[in-house]
Amino acid sequence: MPAPADNNALFAPAANYWASMMRSFFPFIAAPQSLNEPILPWTFAGVVVNNENSGDPATEQAVVNSDSYGRQLGRISDALEVLISTLTDEEKNDKRISDFVEMKAKIDEIKGDRATARFNKVVSDLEDLRERNKGEFDKRVNRIDALAKK
Repeated sequence: MPAPADNNALFAPAANYWASMMRSFFPFIAAPQSLNEPILPWTFAGVVVNNENSGDPATEQAVVNSDSYGRQLGRISDALEVLISTLTDEEKNDKRISDFVEMKAKIDEIKGDRATARFNKVVSDLEDLRERNKGEFDKRVNRIDALAKK
């Protein structure tokens, strides 16, 4: 008897039978037959964006994909810090300004602490690499040395 032109046609009835049996015995592991999930609302860093609080959620999502809320706030804070530096001492004594300057100082301290932690992790990784693969360690240290000489 010649083999069918399409091997899938030969096994399709058995495969369908077993798929049906699996769905009936284990309905919780079978993929849904249809899926309808709205794209709204979406949440980013605890901020919920939906049709009620955004005129154009898709645009907002595109902006956040380009520059996160944290990056946006950081740049605004940096620009505001420059503007505050031009104020008179009396204007800087305004509680709203002093509260902002205090908050910005705390944020900058946290960023500095995180940078130190990342640097310490790199040093630790290099120490481990030196023990495991001296050749690769030397290559990476040479890259760092070249960076330092720029």
